[in-house]
Amino acid sequence: MESTFIIWSQVITFGTAWSMFHCIFKRKKKDWISLAGALVYLLLPYHVYTVIQSGDRLQTLIWMLVPILTASLVKMLDTEKMFWKTGYGLTAVLSLGIIGRLDGVAALTLLFLICVGGICRRQWQYPVIGILGMALAYPTYMTWKHWLFGGDFAESGLEYTSIMEQGYSIGGLFSTYFYRNGNPGMGILLLGILLFLLYQSFVKGIKICGRNDHIWLGAAALLTVMSLRYFPWDFVQRLGNWSLGLVTLIRTPAVFFGYAQILLCVWSIEKCGAVLQLTDRTARMWEGTVKKNGEK
Repeated sequence: MESTFIIWSQVITFGTAWSMFHCIFKRKKKDWISLAGALVYLLLPYHVYTVIQSGDRLQTLIWMLVPILTASLVKMLDTEKMFWKTGYGLTAVLSLGIIGRLDGVAALTLLFLICVGGICRRQWQYPVIGILGMALAYPTYMTWKHWLFGGDFAESGLEYTSIMEQGYSIGGLFSTYFYRNGNPGMGILLLGILLFLLYQSFVKGIKICGRNDHIWLGAAALLTVMSLRYFPWDFVQRLGNWSLGLVTLIRTPAVFFGYAQILLCVWSIEKCGAVLQLTDRTARMWEGTVKKNGEK
């Protein structure tokens, strides 16, 4: 039964990830890049760890829903017809609401990223969708309120605990292993893609970062810093009983690097597609120039 769930969940996750990248690359007609992006998403070390090592079904479902949420947000902006725009918006709200019911920390992290996306694209709809999605998940946060401010944290089934030591070391972030000491590293695929982009930028002189890319990269950097064992989670927990309980609900700061991996995956695959398209166009122009000179 467990193996059946894993197989079907990963088939569906691959499909939703392909749909996400297909929406991103729809104008470029690079279906193979969408397939490659879906494969990279599926093989992100934190995703592999979630599915196989931890066996957390709720987190597996969240990794399945994140591409649906992302694709809906992208399509909502690219569709002019109000009927479809509304439909995609409602799909995004529903996806975030379900994620919030499964994991309140995940929904808050995604709300932050949705607001970042709204700032990057200058779209006021994004924060509104985020707020509506969180409203659907209000039972989760009402329960949190009862636990954190009602003095009934014992009902959560968790014990107050420090989470700092469960964070990443600096070297652990760049581990090419799927799983090491409870914290999956970046993995060889994502690391290789990022190194490829660095090579194209600093050696080939190709402009990689666009106008708002520093905001996306800044968000990924913030999530990465929050995942480190050096982030002052102990100080945050000393702010009061509510903060002690709230940080305990996070369970491990390593989860934030999982979302940073998603952000870096989407950004890097999109940039790889742009670089390869530019390279292909340059090669065709060069070939055409050579052919014209040969005819002369």
